[in-house]
Amino acid sequence: MGRLILPKTYLDTDDNLLIFLAGPIRGTYPWHDEAVKIISSIDSRIYIVSPNRNIKDEHFGKVVLGNKEKFSRQLEWERYYLNKSSVNGAIMFWLAKQTHEMYVDELSRFPAPYARDTRQELGGWGWGPLAYDKAFPVVVGGEDEFPGFDVIKRNFIAVKPDMNFYSSLEETCFRAVIMAGLRNFNSKKKSKTSEYPKLRFIK
Repeated sequence: MGRLILPKTYLDTDDNLLIFLAGPIRGTYPWHDEAVKIISSIDSRIYIVSPNRNIKDEHFGKVVLGNKEKFSRQLEWERYYLNKSSVNGAIMFWLAKQTHEMYVDELSRFPAPYARDTRQELGGWGWGPLAYDKAFPVVVGGEDEFPGFDVIKRNFIAVKPDMNFYSSLEETCFRAVIMAGLRNFNSKKKSKTSEYPKLRFIK
């Protein structure tokens, strides 16, 4: 069924695995919905943390209830769960291409930069931590049309030369699940009762 945490819900997840869905929300298609569907189908025990509160009706049954008064702002909520996921799971970046125009910024009077917050998070929760900890649990996937993706790749490779990047949302989600459960993934793989479904990108 899956377990989905939306802003600004606080839930004591103990030591359960989490995956934080990082990436653009405005100006692109609703990729979070598909990511929730994919991850839930792979392992429904994982808590999926989505900063995009606008989800399809089909996912309402996955939304968990909790304390919504703990965080005064969504930014605090995001920082808490980014840190939590980096300790007990994985941070997954999906760099979706821009599909429609951004809103007009009130101060500049120009369209707001696409994926502005995501670019900051890529440094703060991506190549920044990897520079000091090569095992930092971050998975990156995206589309070639994402502006500046080549530069982003170079920033990651500069601190981790063997960094992998994934071109499909499906594989990115699968790799995030593997990363989140890295400590016990081998035992799961050997189990006859705990096998992950065969996905399209796996030959």
